[in-house]
Amino acid sequence: MSAPRGLLAFRSAVAVRRLPPGSEACPLSLREVLRGLAGRQRPLPVVWAPLPAVARAALLAAKRARAALGLALPRGFPPEPWFDAVAAAADELAPRLPLVLCGQVVLEGGGEAAVERAAAEAHRLVEAGFGHLALDVAAAPLAERARAAARVGASAVEWEVAVECLLPRDGIGEAPEAAVSFVEELEGWGLRPDLVGLRCAAPEGAEAIRAQVKGIAALAAALGPVRLARRGAWAPVLLRVLGPAGAAAADDGGRILDAALEALPEARRAALRAPPERGRRAPGPEPEEGDRVEARAFAAAEGFLEGLGAAGTAGALAAALAPESA
Repeated sequence: MSAPRGLLAFRSAVAVRRLPPGSEACPLSLREVLRGLAGRQRPLPVVWAPLPAVARAALLAAKRARAALGLALPRGFPPEPWFDAVAAAADELAPRLPLVLCGQVVLEGGGEAAVERAAAEAHRLVEAGFGHLALDVAAAPLAERARAAARVGASAVEWEVAVECLLPRDGIGEAPEAAVSFVEELEGWGLRPDLVGLRCAAPEGAEAIRAQVKGIAALAAALGPVRLARRGAWAPVLLRVLGPAGAAAADDGGRILDAALEALPEARRAALRAPPERGRRAPGPEPEEGDRVEARAFAAAEGFLEGLGAAGTAGALAAALAPESA
């Protein structure tokens, strides 16, 4: 069962502008999803899906679980054809299912030219209909990071697209005060992030899992109204405690893509992972590969959604945002 039609009213204006007439794909700003799921301790699952086959599999898994879903496009892939392909798949396979399309912008260097390039990249993602931008400004000098992030994220702020600011490195072992200070600096430059992104390694063993969960909980508590996203590879047992620890979103660290391509020869895996050359179409599986890729991705996506406890979040979001139609 898909989410009720009432959620279509919450689609972002820039996304609706790109959708064909009559489309029931439901791309939302992550800001709306965070607002609707606040307090439910069930993180939004985000699947890295550069291939339409992986996106289709994740959409089918989310439809079966009645779960809100995030789909992320790695850097280097052209966003416009990807948006069109994902929107068509959502309209066909999971109409009205709440969906967040996620992009990432990385600042390459600390000079003004690098900031301008990153800002142009962010603007392109916003214009393409994305509802969430993750900004990585770690390449800027420490004193310039907040200003650079505000410059890069200006388009997202203008169009009410959710902004996530990634911490410069794995912050589990750092005092939460460092992240709070970064957020305060951002607000001083006019950017109030919706999320702070924490990049984590996959914990190995019970002690490492406990330490990571403790660090996530401490950081989430310190951030207060600014939500926390966990990024990176995971252990299955970790997924079950991310929501109670305070994570509002969690990506799959590319594991679903890895599972989808596992049966293919190494050369084919590398080719499908690589962004296309400028002016060329993004790569895709050959017809004889497509069914295997999608089936493996579906099984992996089901496990990811189940581990996070995402089942039913589409209906919960509809009840919070559009109760008259839930």
